[in-house]
Formats: sequence, structure tokens, C-alpha cells
Amino acid sequence: MAFWRFWFIFFPFTALLFSMVHGSPLNAPVITLGEKKSLFGEKAQANEYVSYALYYWPDPANPDGPYKPIDGKKNKRLRSMDDSGRMAAFISTVCSLGRQYKLDRDPQAASRAGQWLKAWFIAPATRMQPHLKYAQIRPGHRTEGDGGGIIDLYRMPEFLEALAVLKCSNALTAEEWKQVDAWLNQYYTWLTTSRQGRHAHTRSNNHYLFYVAQCAHLASFLGRSHEAAQWLAEAFANMDRHIAPDGSQPEELKRAEPWQYSVYTLQAWGYLVHLAERMGDKNYRYRKTPAGASIQKAVDYLLPYRSAPETWPWQGSRANTPLPAIFEPEQEGRPQRKCS
Repeated sequence: MAFWRFWFIFFPFTALLFSMVHGSPLNAPVITLGEKKSLFGEKAQANEYVSYALYYWPDPANPDGPYKPIDGKKNKRLRSMDDSGRMAAFISTVCSLGRQYKLDRDPQAASRAGQWLKAWFIAPATRMQPHLKYAQIRPGHRTEGDGGGIIDLYRMPEFLEALAVLKCSNALTAEEWKQVDAWLNQYYTWLTTSRQGRHAHTRSNNHYLFYVAQCAHLASFLGRSHEAAQWLAEAFANMDRHIAPDGSQPEELKRAEPWQYSVYTLQAWGYLVHLAERMGDKNYRYRKTPAGASIQKAVDYLLPYRSAPETWPWQGSRANTPLPAIFEPEQEGRPQRKCS
């Protein structure tokens, strides 16, 4: 699976931390959640994840009042003060180490991944609480997020792929793997029952799709195949809310950066396609809704602009980033290495 090369497009500060660890994940120090400064009145504890909404800024007309959104304008100062970079470093490093172990069965890679997993999921002093209720806080609004921050863990499907590989290694003991699974179970329960999770479940844009992708992959990883199949079926049933019959993605074309968000949302569909194909549904990407939409149509809509980015008709950036690798023809049918 090769989705990880696209995530840094959207979060430049997290890309900086990623660059710190990606060059040498075996030697990079383990990064855990930071101490909270309660800059905006949030009540999170040291082991609770906090991030600030990416596009929110002080209101010039009311400097001490609630922050206001400016779509497409990233508030790097806010992101530099939160845990988003630390989370990105954790996910990216474990994915890199899992990939390294998958390629050459390097025991050092597995051992180092285990140290990160113990720090984030097991050790009492640093273990992250299994929720994202303080993710993407909007300063001046309520002190808990509204569910939009669940997308901070949008790479969960890749992370779970890495864990599946590492379970064949010496990364953790059997008892420690049980604790990791318990954390993931608790997080899955929070996703599907919390106020924030229920809100993300009702969205009509990329937030909904990344939410469903997380839930589907978590259910599959945790052995709940029937629930995973239900999530896949639900995403398909709601496809017409996201993909038009011509393959465009209307909700993403409204954004200040329509190309980036069209590609980004296609990544969520790619996660769902990967899971569906792994579960035996090779037609998931091609199946059409009654209105005529399909995932492959969304791919086909974007592909011509890759060779002629200057023809992209929408405002914002040109068609200057690639599509998720799962939709590149040379990636199709690549064999997946199994545990032995």
C-alpha cells in the first residue's frame, strides 16, 4: 500500500516533523503528546490529544472573540502549538518501520516500532487517551471539537496495515498486542458512539468519507468483518452525495483548493477500495450508483488534467499533485506479502 506520499500536502508543519523522523526512523527519538498550555481554555490532560482547526483566524472586527474560518488559508501558528505534528510523526514512523519490516524482515525496525507503540498505547505516563474530542478546536468556540478533528487520524487505514505486518514480528509481546488491540477497540467504540463521531457520520464531504474509512478498517482489523462490510456498503449507498454522474466531486470543488481536495477525498475512496478488494469485492471501484456515479468515474474525471494541468477549469491550485497510488495502473494487482 503506498498512500503515505500524499499526506504532507495538506499539513506543512506536520511535514516538518515527518522529515525529522522519515530519514532515519530507527534512530529518531520517540515523540509523545506534549504538555498542554490551555491556550484557549481547553481542559485536556497531558495524555489527551489536542489540535486546532487549520483554517481558523482571529476576527479583526472582534480580536478577543471567536476565531473565524478562512478556507484555504492555513494558520501555521496554531498548528505549531498543538499535537498534530506529534501524531503525524507517530503514524508516519510506524508506517515507515512497518514497510521496512515488510520488505526485509529487519528485527530492528520491528523493535523500534514496538517502542513507539508502547509509548502511545501502553505506557501509563504517555499513553494517549483513545479519543479525539479535543481535535481541531476552534478558538473561542466550545472547548471540545465538533467531530471535524476525527480527520486528524485519516491515515488510520495505513497505520493498521503496518500493525498487521508488525504483528508477525518481535515488535511487542502477545500481552502487549492485546493492550494495543484494547486501545483500538476503545477508540472504535468512541468513534461510533460519541457526539463527535455522530457528527462526523452526518457530514457530506471528505470528513464523512475519512470517518467511514477509519471505521471500516478498524472493524476489519479487529475481526468484525460483518461491520466492515456494512461500512463499505454504507459508503457506496451515500456515493451520490460525493460523486456526480460525470465523476466530479461537487463538495470538494467548492473549496479554495479544489484540485487538492478532490485528490485528498479520492484517497478516502482509495482506502475503501483497498479494503473492499481485500475482502473479495474486486468490483467496488467500478460499481455504479443508480445515478451513474462510481469511484472509477471520479478517477477518470481527474486523470486528463494530470497531463494538461493548465486546463483545470477551477480556481485555486492547478492539477499539480498525483492521484493516490492505488489508482495508478502499474499499482494494480501488486502482490501483498503475507506473514510467514
